[in-house]
Amino acid sequence: MPLPDLSVGQRISRYVLIALLILLGAWMLERFLPALCWAVVLSIGTSKLYDRWLARFRGQRRQIWAALTFTSIVGVVLIAPLVYGGFVAVKEAISLVRNLLESSKGGPPELPASLQHLPWLADWVHGMWLNYVGHTGAQAVGAKPAVYAWSRMVGMQLLGRLSTLVFTLLTLYFVYLNRDRLQRDVPRVSRSLFGPTVEGLLTRAADAIRATVDGIVLVAVAEGAIMSGVYAAAGVHHPILFGAVTGIFAMVPFAAPAVFGAVALILWTDGAIAAAVSVFVAGAVVLFVADHFVRPMIIGEGAKLPFLWVLLGILGGIESFGLVGIFLGPALMAALVSLWRSWVAEPESP
Repeated sequence: MPLPDLSVGQRISRYVLIALLILLGAWMLERFLPALCWAVVLSIGTSKLYDRWLARFRGQRRQIWAALTFTSIVGVVLIAPLVYGGFVAVKEAISLVRNLLESSKGGPPELPASLQHLPWLADWVHGMWLNYVGHTGAQAVGAKPAVYAWSRMVGMQLLGRLSTLVFTLLTLYFVYLNRDRLQRDVPRVSRSLFGPTVEGLLTRAADAIRATVDGIVLVAVAEGAIMSGVYAAAGVHHPILFGAVTGIFAMVPFAAPAVFGAVALILWTDGAIAAAVSVFVAGAVVLFVADHFVRPMIIGEGAKLPFLWVLLGILGGIESFGLVGIFLGPALMAALVSLWRSWVAEPESP
């Protein structure tokens, strides 16, 4: 029965049924919702790249081959760093166990010379060092099972992330494959449920996700690449790994200093004071330029949002939805701001 022929009670019953079905489906797919959200974010964020990739294919099965190959490329880009980081983490854990076992034979380690001469803080630092590091050697044997348990926990977490990522890629393949149909059907269904004004909200949300991917991910990748070079020049072990971690933390506002600050502290304790200062200053400069000039310009222009609302959307999205909230938060804020602007622009009734 067409919607205009329904009575008021039937319309209410219809919308209640739709809401119940959506809630029931969300409850049933609760564990898969992160993967579905990631697939939507990736499909929107890579839509322009996929258009160029699709143009390279010809024939009746061009959609299948384009979706399959492009999803494979996305999978390699996402899975390779995760596998590399897992191997390095396990390797570092084994190396830590060996160092602890060796230190247990020679007594507690000495405070680095660079920390012994800190003005006003030398005694306090020395006491903290003995309390938290000096007893490490004596506890090395007991810490060995704990470190192996930690390594096993990290491995299980990586396997869980890999399974989510595999399901994300599977969903992403079908999104690419049926993209034309989805672009036609989603606005049509939305119009039938909420009216024609909902198309503007969907467009703003998609633009916000696309701009956030460009402003968050691309800028974070650039920061990680730059800091990898800085770490390598400073003589840091595993500069690519630390650069990748810096890039991941750079996706969260004001989180990157935790990484390059820790690297600078490690260099300082090893006596490389000049390298430590260089790493910290370079990280601060890169972060300042990225967060105050590059990122606001990319996200603000693409999402049509002031950077304050983008920042609130990112932080609130992370708090509510986890890592995927980095992209869902600004999309929600863009929809809300678009709704507010549409209300403000409406002329007042006489």
